[in-house]
Amino acid sequence: MRRIITIFFALLSINFAFGQGKFGKYLNSKKLALTYKTVKDNEKENYYQQYYWLAKAEQLKTYPHLKDIKPVVLYEFVKKVNPQNPTKKLDARGKELRETAELSLNQYFKNKNFENNAVLMYNLETYVDPSQGEYFTKVDPEKIKELVPKELFAFNSLNRKTQEEVTYYLWIDKKKDDFNIVDIIPKEDDKKFYASLKQYLPNYKFSKYVPSVKKGNKTDKTDVDFYYIMPFEQNTDNIEYKTTDFKTFILSQYRKAGDEWKGVEKTRK
Repeated sequence: MRRIITIFFALLSINFAFGQGKFGKYLNSKKLALTYKTVKDNEKENYYQQYYWLAKAEQLKTYPHLKDIKPVVLYEFVKKVNPQNPTKKLDARGKELRETAELSLNQYFKNKNFENNAVLMYNLETYVDPSQGEYFTKVDPEKIKELVPKELFAFNSLNRKTQEEVTYYLWIDKKKDDFNIVDIIPKEDDKKFYASLKQYLPNYKFSKYVPSVKKGNKTDKTDVDFYYIMPFEQNTDNIEYKTTDFKTFILSQYRKAGDEWKGVEKTRK
């Protein structure tokens, strides 16, 4: 049975500067591909890894609901979901897979055939992760949900080996011009939040499904920066809570099954 797990990542220290090693300066996979002849043997692993991240990010960018996200955000998101796998010590089979994949990729690059297709991506995955032949984590762009326009997105990833699903929440902080992969459910060490929740709904359990999220009142300076989160409705007790940074959460209102909503601070309609 597939499980959906929400994973929290600490604040990423990213100032929208591409950056990793010699190939981090390339913002476009096509431009990077054109340099393949100059890549030294000891640079190839980083080279193809960088190309893979760029190609995957560009693939996500083609979807209409993601077009307004900065390319570097998608790039860093891809890196987080598919981190580089150290493969310095390959067995004979791994080396064979990598060599075959490289020959295929070089043919694409030589012929300037940069179309992002399944064969190209398979060879990239094989090169960057030859021990498995492919990354087992897959993000389906069609299932990416825009919870708050241009600000908060839910990305479901599927482990093709275990069939386990993981939901990542990508928050774009416009004020700081950076982004975070955040937890949308309060962490257990948020004692103030859970004390308040226990007071009103001592037996409440969070839904495993993606919640709905709304921004605060634009005309109220004390409320405009809040995100109001309501877990998926399951015909049981439910709550709404708010946050400005996805680190500290405040219970806003609650409802016992069959009853009306009751505000802890104020009622929202």
